[in-house]
Amino acid sequence: MEAILYAEIYLFCIIIVWLCKYWSDQRSSNSASERWLHFALVGFLVSFIANFLFTLVTRVFPPFFLTRHAAWFLKTVYHIMLCCGVFAWCGYADTECRGNLFTTRKKVMISAIPLALMVILVISNLWTHALFVINENGYIRGKLFQVEMGLLVAITAFFSFRLLSHSRSETDPIKRSHMHLVSSFPLCLLIAWLLTQAGEGFPIISVAITIELLCLYMGTSTQQISMDKLTQVNNRQNLLSFLEYKCVNHSEKLFLFMMDLDYFKTINDTYGHLEGDDALIRASKALKMACGDNFRRRPYIARYGGDEFIVVIESTKQEADRLLENIHTNLKALNEESHKPYTLAFSIGVGEYHPGMDANALIEAADSELYKIKRARPPRTGEGKR
Repeated sequence: MEAILYAEIYLFCIIIVWLCKYWSDQRSSNSASERWLHFALVGFLVSFIANFLFTLVTRVFPPFFLTRHAAWFLKTVYHIMLCCGVFAWCGYADTECRGNLFTTRKKVMISAIPLALMVILVISNLWTHALFVINENGYIRGKLFQVEMGLLVAITAFFSFRLLSHSRSETDPIKRSHMHLVSSFPLCLLIAWLLTQAGEGFPIISVAITIELLCLYMGTSTQQISMDKLTQVNNRQNLLSFLEYKCVNHSEKLFLFMMDLDYFKTINDTYGHLEGDDALIRASKALKMACGDNFRRRPYIARYGGDEFIVVIESTKQEADRLLENIHTNLKALNEESHKPYTLAFSIGVGEYHPGMDANALIEAADSELYKIKRARPPRTGEGKR
């Protein structure tokens, strides 16, 4: 009866993780963090399936002596894929804090060195039996099991501390809350590891990981709801909530940049709406690059509607001016790289928060400045072309 309950719990974990993977695959987003979350879900899913089958082979459907090789194989796969799932979580955590350890193939390979060492440790166990052994008495952990779990906790703790450190500069409360949730993974893993010292009667590690993955998926889904699907920046609904929060909770000067793309309608009319979408994506990329340049508090980006974007920065006037320059510089660089038959440029109106303002008043202040700049633009002859 205990073996059947054990298998049922694993089956429940498998169903939950598979559903998270399935729902995640249905989303149109293909961001780096989404890909790493997908890899983590796959790694843990295969790991759980291996342990579920191991339970069936060794405890539910004896005799054991007929299935010993299968048992060794399945438990080895379980440990290898557990390490792979943890490694993918590290990639997810690094991209969530916009780190640079998983940005190129070379850096990923370097970051994978601890994973490779653990995989070698697991495979060598087939001869050393130092990690675990399977005999007539069942599955027995070896001394190196503690080493394996200790390494997994230590590696995830490193990325968790990086994420927590970066969360202090995150201005979006939804994003910051999600970063805190992601960073709880090593603590969850540590508690589960300590509880396993009582024995193998309950799959604590797998249950703990499943709960964590479900929470991560729900947190990611919440973020997706607040994102503009085309440009992958915050949408208008999230912007208004954020501004209402920031107008009450800020410790430095608060600046709002209201901007739109010059002559965007001409790009749509001349080159088509698909090219217009590409222009919006390139413009949002320029904003992301500009806002990633070592500001004490990360500027907040949103698509207000159509070709209009808003950036909010809580900082000094000097940093706000630097951000303004960064936006123009990065968009100019992307124009040169794209070799398009038109040039993208932003008209930007800057509004500063004053006591008594609400979100709409701050937007109106920036929009008023933008209107003045747009009135001073050159005539529309040859607009949008080089």
